[in-house]
Amino acid sequence: MHALFARESKGARNFSEDRVTLGIVKRTEEEFAEWISREPGFIEGLLSYDDEPVVLEPYQRAFLHNRTRFRWVTKSRQVGFSFIFALEALTRCHLRSKHTAVFVSYNMEDAKEKVLIARQLHEELPLAYQKRLVVDSKTELGFESNGKKLSRILSHPSKAPRGKKGDVYLDELAHYVNDREVYRGSTALILRSNGQLTGCSTPLGRRGIFWEIADEELRKYPHHTRQLVPWWLCRFFCVDVRAASENALDLPTEERVARFGRPTLVEQFDSLPLEDFQQEFENSFVDESYSFFPYELILPCTSDDLVLYDEPTSVRAPEGRIVAGFDVGRTRDRSELAVFEEIEDRFTARMLRSFEGTPFAEQEAELRRLLGTLPVARLYIDQSGIGMNLAENLSRDFPQVVGQTFTNEAKERWATNFKILLQRRDVTLPRHRELVGQIHSIKRRVLPSGKVSFDAERNARGHADKFWAVALACQKERQESRPRTGEIGVRVLG
Repeated sequence: MHALFARESKGARNFSEDRVTLGIVKRTEEEFAEWISREPGFIEGLLSYDDEPVVLEPYQRAFLHNRTRFRWVTKSRQVGFSFIFALEALTRCHLRSKHTAVFVSYNMEDAKEKVLIARQLHEELPLAYQKRLVVDSKTELGFESNGKKLSRILSHPSKAPRGKKGDVYLDELAHYVNDREVYRGSTALILRSNGQLTGCSTPLGRRGIFWEIADEELRKYPHHTRQLVPWWLCRFFCVDVRAASENALDLPTEERVARFGRPTLVEQFDSLPLEDFQQEFENSFVDESYSFFPYELILPCTSDDLVLYDEPTSVRAPEGRIVAGFDVGRTRDRSELAVFEEIEDRFTARMLRSFEGTPFAEQEAELRRLLGTLPVARLYIDQSGIGMNLAENLSRDFPQVVGQTFTNEAKERWATNFKILLQRRDVTLPRHRELVGQIHSIKRRVLPSGKVSFDAERNARGHADKFWAVALACQKERQESRPRTGEIGVRVLG
């Protein structure tokens, strides 16, 4: 969102494609009226956000001028496309007598955010140009025209829109569980109107309808126009957009970041594995084959309706067993707590909590509060290395606390068991990008010794610690096999 704004002298507005300001060049009222009757002029001539005039980036101008039926945008994260969608939708609702814009988002939080942006843009629009707001909710805005015609902005999470003809914006389409169904339902809406269908997303592997249309590796989609927006085209991330647009593509990622990246971008680069950074910020569709948990396996087990609690005292009375996992952070990592409710072998997330820079004494106190508040049937805790004292202290007072040692064999068992849960759809996770990304980051490698390793690349945010806490929580208790009374244990040789 930050990439949309630039400070200008008070009262100055961009008037034309050359960015000639009104404070310098005089225009007649007729010329001004003609300018703001077009979408870019309306946006840059009238709209403000947080009391700052809206100034469009070149790639945003190119998007607004694209009148084709199907617009397809592969983009870096945080380059302002959710915001430009709200700008365009609000503008069309005001310039057209009857218009409908439908936002489809990754989750309900994002869906509400777009409506909040559109509402604030409307509030900061000069009163002489405002249409009357007659519908105002968290997921819908309605504007009344002179002839009692209604223009609307509708927003909801990732489901196929039905019965609403107009423009459709599929934001972060690659991340939808039902991406193909949403796309198919959206095409029907614009075919019955003069609307546009916009598919826009950061990549999420070589999979799904977004990748198929963006890459055209499987078949051609000749009616779709494609726009690529990597991080170096955005001045919020790039120190010299003009030079980067000419030279950055020919450089390796590390050199590109070092030469053109602002501190915010460098921080992102240092916080992600290289493949993840290239996917999140450089429009790279990463090959799925390297991950033990493909996105097709994870996404169907996520829910936008799942209620997560922040505190043990807030968790509602459970219907099943409460189980938990705790991965103890090393020097640079976060400790992670995952609490699930198990009902008939199905696991549902109830609480996820991170401990960053928290002394071990405070972590132990919080775990004791959890065990004293909720009827926790079992807490698996990492007892490797620095976690040993924490595990010993807790297990001494709470018999349901069981220490676990992180060996290659143990990780293989935990990862495999969790994969079975995903395959059977017996686990429900929140639709959080960081959690999904951590699960997907787990790789299965065969070591030179012939043993198998399951792990993720370390970055500034940790070592897939959230995943391991979840995997521990969702493990079945292992029963020690002992000979029953009256039985004789026999070892067969040969």
